[in-house]
Amino acid sequence: MSVTDENLAELFEQYKDEVRETIGTLDNELVAIEQDPTSSETIFSLFRNMHSLKGSSKMFNVDNIANIAHRLEDLMSMIDKNNAILSKHPKIIDLLFKGNDIFRDIIARLEDDISYTTMTADHVAFVGEIQSQIDKINRRDSHLVDAARKLLDDLESLMPSLEEIDTEGLKKDMADMASGLALVTLEEEGANQIRFNYNGVDLTEDVRLMDENLTLFKDGKGTADTAKVFVEAANRLYKNLAEVANEDAMQLIAELGDGLGLFEEKELEMDQMMVEFFGSMLGELKEKFHVEVEAPAQKAAGGTRGGGGAVKEPQVKTIRVDEAKIDLFLESVGKLITKSEILNHLQFSFRQAGIDTGLLRDFGSVSRTISNDIVNLQRSIMEVRQVEMNNILKKFPRLVRDISHKIGKEAEMNITGERVPIDKSLLDDVEQAMVHIVRNAVDHGLEEPAAREAAGKPRRGSVNIRVTPEEAAILIEVADDGRGLDIEKIKTKAVERGVLTPEQAEVISEKEAEMLIFNSGLSTKDQATDLSGRGVGMDVVMTNLKKWNGEVLINNQPGQGLTVGLRLPVTNTLLTKEAIMLRVGESTFCLPLEFVNEIVTVPALAVHRHKDGAVFRHRDMVISVIDLKWLLGLPRAGAFYEPSEAEDLSRETHVFIILRGKTESRKSILADEILGQQKIVIKEFELETFRKLPYFNGLTLLGDGRVVLILDSDKLLDS
Repeated sequence: MSVTDENLAELFEQYKDEVRETIGTLDNELVAIEQDPTSSETIFSLFRNMHSLKGSSKMFNVDNIANIAHRLEDLMSMIDKNNAILSKHPKIIDLLFKGNDIFRDIIARLEDDISYTTMTADHVAFVGEIQSQIDKINRRDSHLVDAARKLLDDLESLMPSLEEIDTEGLKKDMADMASGLALVTLEEEGANQIRFNYNGVDLTEDVRLMDENLTLFKDGKGTADTAKVFVEAANRLYKNLAEVANEDAMQLIAELGDGLGLFEEKELEMDQMMVEFFGSMLGELKEKFHVEVEAPAQKAAGGTRGGGGAVKEPQVKTIRVDEAKIDLFLESVGKLITKSEILNHLQFSFRQAGIDTGLLRDFGSVSRTISNDIVNLQRSIMEVRQVEMNNILKKFPRLVRDISHKIGKEAEMNITGERVPIDKSLLDDVEQAMVHIVRNAVDHGLEEPAAREAAGKPRRGSVNIRVTPEEAAILIEVADDGRGLDIEKIKTKAVERGVLTPEQAEVISEKEAEMLIFNSGLSTKDQATDLSGRGVGMDVVMTNLKKWNGEVLINNQPGQGLTVGLRLPVTNTLLTKEAIMLRVGESTFCLPLEFVNEIVTVPALAVHRHKDGAVFRHRDMVISVIDLKWLLGLPRAGAFYEPSEAEDLSRETHVFIILRGKTESRKSILADEILGQQKIVIKEFELETFRKLPYFNGLTLLGDGRVVLILDSDKLLDS
């Protein structure tokens, strides 16, 4: 089957979508199995997904994915039959992650080059890595190793019946054999599970340091710092051994001491000769050490995407629809809503003209039915535009795992609210913003394992994502249990970068200081890395939120953690809302009801001049008045709080709309008249000139054909 066949183009697109979905599922399952290597359910799910990936790829002749998936399927089949393999060979997980990244790269390249389906040299090399791992598993579970272990058991059972003089030598031979077995079966890939000691002295850390740094020199990656760490570890090992050495090891220890002395006195370089000398010495010394094998620590299962069970995704049947077609359909529905408002306007005109009440009643009933059906139709189509948050959230457990491994931290991720819907047009920007927040949570927020233990916290930190639906928005919160924000350090960095003056830093509030992390170029890291430190990440978060009229919330608990919240509109598309119509001077405006806290009528005598504006008291709160006529440059026949002497102030009243914003509002706008309430279709400004209008967020078309601007409560409150 050729993927270049035009008749198969659509099927091939579906295949790529399925592979992307499988890659995401595999990422989550690998994170889960890394935290609980004994989960039979997750292991079997991994095996099943590899099998499906192999089958579908063979169908479309995508040989590179098919061949790699086939070998990984063989590996997973072995693990499925014996769950203990993962505990014995922890680097298998890294191999599986690498395979999944290769799948992801192949699918990305297929977008530009449909012929990228054959095995490359890198793919062949990776298949070789898989085969090597399979061979190691087979070798380490071979009859030879089993027979050696059985011999040890048999000898141990015979020990009581032997003479004491015979048992001493036998004990030593058995210890050497046990150490050799441990090294053969675990040293290459389970080094962190082996502990070395000699006559009661634990030498593990120094041996590991020497091994790690020797490997760096062998790979050509050694530096002066690497050599310094190696020599310090070797000196500690020499001193510890010299104090407790038996006669059989004295010669080796003396040679190690002579080598170190020569290296330091002559200021030699760690060239190939020195690497071979120290490597040989360390290998011979290991044969003298007592080797113990630690049982792999069982990692606690996390929450969603971090638990021990396989991640089960519900099966949903889907069809591919061009997004532009949905937008066009929504626009048509918006026009229908406007037409239904025309029917309401006609109904009012008929009533004024004295049309028969029975006919008018029937007309009103039909008008309401049409209006409700159109709104329901619009909502249904808008739901088609929406996707579940899980489309981006499923990527974050892998992100947290990779970052924490890279910087030497331990972290788990828990996610709730994956099923909350969000408009597809917002998805990319939300994902980009969350990547920066999650990355900062792991890199900046979480402490190193030793520091966490010293602070009485678990070694493994947690990053939690919680998505909560609200009335017309969704709240996305990213919380970590790390160190929190250091406000004083943020202020210091802000002054250094010129964001604040020293005087401003003295008087700025804690909340204002917290928000400084979103300033471009401001970072609390002293040295930039490829993860963070350049001060651009959180700036991207704020830029994306402003683009969609979103809001940032911060809850900082020093020493306990930080929560960053993102509040975003559910949709960015054509939206129907209930709104009130108000007249200000000769102009008519709309204000969505969600921005209206309360409408009050206030006697003129209760309105007082304050500085350059006016205030009144309501429910024990002082409410300030926003002068729309002044803000918008509308004609003013005289300020309302400056009545003429001829007016009877005891009878004069004013209507105020108390605004509701993102924070508690104590501001209002004066309306000359409330004209009523109706459904409006909010349309974005298409012309750049209108987008520059400071206090509006769109326009709507009324039933009588008038175009009316929609007031933006948040911008008014900030005025």
